[in-house]
Amino acid sequence: MLELMRKHARNWIMKVLLAIIIIVFIFYFGSMSGRQKADAIATVDGKIITYREYEKEYRDLIDLYNRRSGGRLTEDMLKTLNLKQQALDKLVYQAILMKKAQDLKVKVTDEEIRGFISSLPAFQRNGVFDDRLYQQMLRYNKITPEDFENEQRKSVNNFYDAQTEKINVAFVRLRGLDFEGKVQASTSDLEKYLKEHSGDFRSPEQIQVKYLFFAARDFTAKVTVPEEEIADFYNSHKQQWTKAGKMLPLSSVRDEIVAELKHSRAMRLAYEEAKKARDTIYQQENFDAYAATHRLPVAGTDLFTVKNLPEAFRQIPDFAKTVFSLQKDEISNVIASEKGYYLLKAAAKKAAYTPELKVVEKEVRQRYAAQEGSRLAKQEADVLLARLKKGDKLQIIGKEKNLKLEETGFFLPTTPAPKIGTSSLIMKALFQLSAKKPYGEEVIFINGDYLLIEFRERAQSDRQIQPGQREQLKKVYLDLKRNEVIQSWMEESKSALTKEGRLKISKDVKDL
Repeated sequence: MLELMRKHARNWIMKVLLAIIIIVFIFYFGSMSGRQKADAIATVDGKIITYREYEKEYRDLIDLYNRRSGGRLTEDMLKTLNLKQQALDKLVYQAILMKKAQDLKVKVTDEEIRGFISSLPAFQRNGVFDDRLYQQMLRYNKITPEDFENEQRKSVNNFYDAQTEKINVAFVRLRGLDFEGKVQASTSDLEKYLKEHSGDFRSPEQIQVKYLFFAARDFTAKVTVPEEEIADFYNSHKQQWTKAGKMLPLSSVRDEIVAELKHSRAMRLAYEEAKKARDTIYQQENFDAYAATHRLPVAGTDLFTVKNLPEAFRQIPDFAKTVFSLQKDEISNVIASEKGYYLLKAAAKKAAYTPELKVVEKEVRQRYAAQEGSRLAKQEADVLLARLKKGDKLQIIGKEKNLKLEETGFFLPTTPAPKIGTSSLIMKALFQLSAKKPYGEEVIFINGDYLLIEFRERAQSDRQIQPGQREQLKKVYLDLKRNEVIQSWMEESKSALTKEGRLKISKDVKDL
């Protein structure tokens, strides 16, 4: 792959890759210079990757996947995603890119960097390409890429064919559910599972508050609004009273103005009263006594969690952050809402805890069985795939293992596979299948099941590719090829640096 890159650097895929190297070098180099060896988890040619950087990258990935899952990211999902390894790999790859940029002796001005960034698809505005940097790369590689570009052209044509050819595949499905009956869980197994997945069973922190509410409506009667203020408000908010190009008369909006001004003044009075109460209670520690003396009703809540706030407080910004920062018996600052002001006292707090196994044993047992069932299904699928690669037939294996053999029927490989669904793995596998290569390189995991697929046949569809669509498909294909080249090149660079002793991982990812 490294030789291929040197040979074909004029190809646009390679230019984009080298551009990424340069960009990473320029923007990443500064953060590499001040690291402390004592905190090192990896070293690339003397440049240290620290635990602090790893931890930030890991947390960023957790936040990303948590948002994608709608806040339902569990420890099992974290384990499946292998985010710790992803975080470490990303930092290592960044360091490798920086080193490769140095090895390539690529030096550009700030103006050239800006021009190159604007030529990347992610930053492109007018399709402008920086020819000076292109020429610099060309001189460095000293080669013409016609043979490679011809091969690319053939690949693009094959990709076009995939849009107009239907494919039919057979498959068997191994479900974790079908293996759960084979799982035997001892008490120690369940205890270990609970310990390793404590976050999934952890009872969150809870708090109970009592509070005083200073409602604006209780102060409205004390507010009077002079006529001149009504007129001033009307004149200073003319746009608010204009409809269809005409300004409404004051008489038609007077009540609305009075109500708005009274509410504003009443809110101010409510705040002043809440602030006075807060200062007195804070100094004298007499929440209930103050309420009794001033005939203020004390309301209260049951214990609640950050995800289950009482209805009255759900629309208040940062309420959860404010209330859960309180210690028992502590008084909050004045908290604003649309209708008034709250003053809270933490009546009780219950720390987060992991329940004992006997309390959650049923759920723990179910999750353990599901996890182990999925593991056994994957293990069996890997064994069967190895047999397929050695020449066994899917139909024979299906009968032997009592697995239902199904067929998708003809469909376009760029559309969801009937009875299977769609994912990046299945699309990649389908694109690679042929009569000479009837089986994919890996087991397909989709919708919780493990699939083994077998090519059956192709047929021409009645779909026609229009000229405009061909350009779109070409772009899609080249994007896919670019990603494959970058990933392959990164892995080979990492392997080479490791063999040369220039890349050293100080800590195993499982210990991070």
